[in-house]
Amino acid sequence: MAHRPGKAAILRAAVEVMGADGYEGSSTRDMAARAGVTVAALYHHFPSKLDLLREFLDEAHEITIARLERRLAALDDPTPAARLDEAVATLVATHLHDDFAQRASNVALREYTRLAPPDRAAIDAKRALLLDRVTALVAPFGVAEPRETARALVTLCSSLVEPFAAGELGSMADVIALYQDLARRLVGAPPTSPGAPP
Repeated sequence: MAHRPGKAAILRAAVEVMGADGYEGSSTRDMAARAGVTVAALYHHFPSKLDLLREFLDEAHEITIARLERRLAALDDPTPAARLDEAVATLVATHLHDDFAQRASNVALREYTRLAPPDRAAIDAKRALLLDRVTALVAPFGVAEPRETARALVTLCSSLVEPFAAGELGSMADVIALYQDLARRLVGAPPTSPGAPP
């Protein structure tokens, strides 16, 4: 029996279409075609295009938070600087690791405001949870505004898709190293590169 695409495949296809055509320019017909299902099958899982966007944003935040917690838990070096480095590496890689991640990052950044207020509030709660996690990593450095410092780091790490895709930032490893150094400078920790200027 042939495998039939399910909810996850439809969601991925929807993000691909929204990433290419924008929310307004995309249609559920195009999303269904990309997923290899009928429009009726798409509507069985998602009553509207907005439901697709909401579920994608919800899942994207869940995945990011889970990935961050998993990578921090697996870290051998428990020092605050190593944990901050790992968080930066995880956040950068989450947005840049492949073409789909980059498209998904752009969709999340551009289309979030289309959600209705209750749905936006639910996503805001997930965003706040991620910010809490990063704030806890920044706090040991004694910065005056740990939450705003954390917000700056999360924003920086999520805004790299266009310059990265344009080749302005080098490889993903280069980007991670650069932003780890920037994060350390922001919190007053020693730079990651030996001999780097303070």
